[in-house]
Amino acid sequence: MIWALTYMVTQYPWFYGFNPGADLTLALLIVAIPFSFLLLVYWGIGVIMPRSGSDYVWVGRVFHPSIGFAWSVLYMFVVFATSIVSQCFTYTYLLASAFTTGAILFKAPGLADIGNSLSSPLGTFGFSVLLTIIFAAFAILGAKLIKGLLYVSWATAFVGVALMWYLLASIEPTAFAAKWNAVMTGYPTYEALQSAATNAGWTPPIGGLTAVIGALPLAALFLMGGQYGANVILGEVKGVRKTVPIALFLSMFLGIFFWSIGGFLTLKAVGANWLYAVAYSWEVQPSSYLLPFPPAETLFLSVIAYPNSLLIGLVFFTWLFGSVQALFVYFWAPSRYFFAWAFDRVIPTKFADVGRRFHTPHVAIGAISILAVVELWLYAYTGFSSAFALGTFLWVVAYVVPCLAAVAFPFVKKDLMEQAPRFMQKKIAGIPLLSLIGIIAAATFAYMGYIAYSNPLITSLTVAGGIMAVVVIAVAFLAYGVSILYHRRRGLDILMALKELPPV
Repeated sequence: MIWALTYMVTQYPWFYGFNPGADLTLALLIVAIPFSFLLLVYWGIGVIMPRSGSDYVWVGRVFHPSIGFAWSVLYMFVVFATSIVSQCFTYTYLLASAFTTGAILFKAPGLADIGNSLSSPLGTFGFSVLLTIIFAAFAILGAKLIKGLLYVSWATAFVGVALMWYLLASIEPTAFAAKWNAVMTGYPTYEALQSAATNAGWTPPIGGLTAVIGALPLAALFLMGGQYGANVILGEVKGVRKTVPIALFLSMFLGIFFWSIGGFLTLKAVGANWLYAVAYSWEVQPSSYLLPFPPAETLFLSVIAYPNSLLIGLVFFTWLFGSVQALFVYFWAPSRYFFAWAFDRVIPTKFADVGRRFHTPHVAIGAISILAVVELWLYAYTGFSSAFALGTFLWVVAYVVPCLAAVAFPFVKKDLMEQAPRFMQKKIAGIPLLSLIGIIAAATFAYMGYIAYSNPLITSLTVAGGIMAVVVIAVAFLAYGVSILYHRRRGLDILMALKELPPV
């Protein structure tokens, strides 16, 4: 989930466009410090409460069930909107760029027509809906098929990463510039793209620690995902005491390694100032951007690999199929929140039904599929992506809530502290280490949220987006209250059940 290749299509230009001169590796290493504390919190959550939607259970049982439900609804909505929905569009763009790049390199107008069709609102919406249907089928058909999909996709991603690194390491900026000018005939030259940015106000960045600090919220997004996937399905995982810390920390270390190597090699291959300049035009001053398509990593790789059509085809195949695993998990995991809510009777219990044949929550998966199609339509036709541009900020600050629950946990759930890892039970100045970890994690993620909130290049706050977030929270509290009253009229006080942990 942290390093699907589809995330890399425009991730480096996006990062460097908003943070010119920032050292990505240093930013990732710095942001790994608060992430380490966050992962320690999720380690505690996973070991103490290994349930489906465990952070929902955690927040609800430590604070109040209504808070846990409202928080998890907003959290799932933010992750769903900024990950699976937007990434389906990115994935479709990746496929479209394969045809567009082929048309440019091999002078094949027919391929350009296919690429343009996929890039249109109807094309991106239609293909994204197709992906959703395929994902829903895999999610319903069960664990063996899901494991097969994940393992084969991961293996393909490894090949794609190795191929990317090989191509980037095989060329220097002067050779890349010459090849760009020779291959991209009919488009602005390598030098013209940098000159356009310079004329629009770009200057070679100074960099330094200030640039790195400003880049931390975006660097944090490079590492998002591990803690999300690792906790949502814990009710289905064996040996959580060993599995959870390995999954959490290995994901972070691999993420830092993957993104750092890729960023270093990309700057080395195409030229750091050239990429900074092109990214500046594309992101900050779009009126100065001279290309009709984004500065995609796959485009750079295709220029480097040209004229080897087999190698170019392998790049796109490995990127496309090697990205399926992350998109699928982001689609699949939210169904476990639906299952957990339904098990607690906060939403209709039908969503907790598990099919007898495949042993999967088919109703919850169906609900997620419908939600995905609705949000895909909103993204394609209503400007939803612009309205919800504060998703980056909300995703970062959302983690403050379970971290605060970690602070309170040893004092409100004393009977369960013995389930925590031994080192988290120890006290410093009379305060349990788990609480101290939670304080540090909450403070650092709140600070990163502040940085994102105060930087308009990172978070574009809109009235519509703010209203949307408030509405989601309000509807969640309302749904919780309605559920309490509904069951109480039928003689069932579900608040009694919500005080206990649901069975694994």
